[in-house]
Amino acid sequence: MPPGQGGGPRRDRNARRPRCRLGGYRDGERSLAYPLAGSTGPGDLVIADRGFWSVEFAHVFTAVGADFLVRLQSNHLGTAQEELPDGSYLSMARPGKDVRLRAAREGRTLPRHVIYHVITFAKGDKVAYLGTTLLDPEQYPADKLVALYRERWEIELAFDEIKNRLGPGGPIRSRPPEGVRQEQWACLAVHRAIRKFAHTATLARPTVDADRVSYLKCARIIRRSIPSQLGATATKLTRSFAEARREARARLLPARRGRDCPRAIKKPNRWPILRPRARRGTVQPGRWAHNQSSKPKSNRRAGRPVLKGTQARASP
Repeated sequence: MPPGQGGGPRRDRNARRPRCRLGGYRDGERSLAYPLAGSTGPGDLVIADRGFWSVEFAHVFTAVGADFLVRLQSNHLGTAQEELPDGSYLSMARPGKDVRLRAAREGRTLPRHVIYHVITFAKGDKVAYLGTTLLDPEQYPADKLVALYRERWEIELAFDEIKNRLGPGGPIRSRPPEGVRQEQWACLAVHRAIRKFAHTATLARPTVDADRVSYLKCARIIRRSIPSQLGATATKLTRSFAEARREARARLLPARRGRDCPRAIKKPNRWPILRPRARRGTVQPGRWAHNQSSKPKSNRRAGRPVLKGTQARASP
């Protein structure tokens, strides 16, 4: 959720509200995303992938003044109302009966219908759809919204930064649920601080895209400078912060390319797996059986090595 263009009071209000949610394995993404509407406001654009679009979900965010840009499934295109000059069109959708009844039981009010902008674009050899509450095609052209949505996948890089560049790189060390939450919130807070430092470094003249500042380099700069700042004065901290920003901009990354391939399994499963759609009790070989490695595997026997040219005998 990119920060909006609001003034100081609105930033102070949002600073006290969480911009992320933690839940258990029984909590779905949509149920965790609903409370995040309170951290948005006028000037914010919420970008979401497929599975998040619904009249209820869009109403929760637009009620606080935010706008919505989401990938649509082919059965969520609604009823066309008006065709626009750029080939897109305005559509209308109504909440379902079950949604209205649940909202009435919970004391919430839903609109009778929602008008949204449907944009069609090519995704490889397939046709994809975008839905947004930005209805003015002149102020918000369709091609710019498509280009903006194509950057949504960069959230995957943020997950990689948290898990592999900042976190322990393995299982969480804490065992109690309270300790797990504390460790996760600590990682999120530190990641936010490092990204804030990288964003501040890009604002110096000439400004550059924040994607070109290395996250790993910023983390190393901060980690290296913390011990030397103990007991430092405000003047020294200001000077050190300016030097750190110049160091972060010293060697920029090349311009980031667009994502041109879907997710793929890097390490296929080498063990047989039970496929639930097959006949009961039938075990089909895993992916490794069709793509075996050429690396030789040692022939090990329990407790006794096997000599070449001889036959191992079982002990009586």
